Amino acid sequence: MKILFCKRKWRSGFSAGPRFMQRQIRDAVEGWVEQKGFTKRLTNLGQIADDIGIPADQLSLYVRIRKQKSVLTWRKELRIREACENLLNYPELPISVIGEMVGIDDKTNFKRQFRQVMGMHPRAWREKHL
Repeated sequence: MKILFCKRKWRSGFSAGPRFMQRQIRDAVEGWVEQKGFTKRLTNLGQIADDIGIPADQLSLYVRIRKQKSVLTWRKELRIREACENLLNYPELPISVIGEMVGIDDKTNFKRQFRQVMGMHPRAWREKHL
């Protein structure tokens, strides 16, 4: 008995479904970032994914592929970048208020995360860049 394997020629539009889904995920994530959804007080991957409107596993995979980091690390970096803008735009505001504006209520936690991302404390960063 012979088993014959035939080669199938793939058409360019064959994987349109997955590409369409990737675009939907990308658009949802980018919309969430534009609306500053990362400043919400969401505590875990599931809550972030629910807020964006996509399954947690798809969000995790998307961020791992596109950003080469975990969702929580990516969100932390978004928050700290926003904090940097706020530190410059609102020099009269205390550091703790800036932290609250980006979704980090605890002053010590905010300073720690800021230092992890920027390499210095928020006050030193503000003084250096003003």
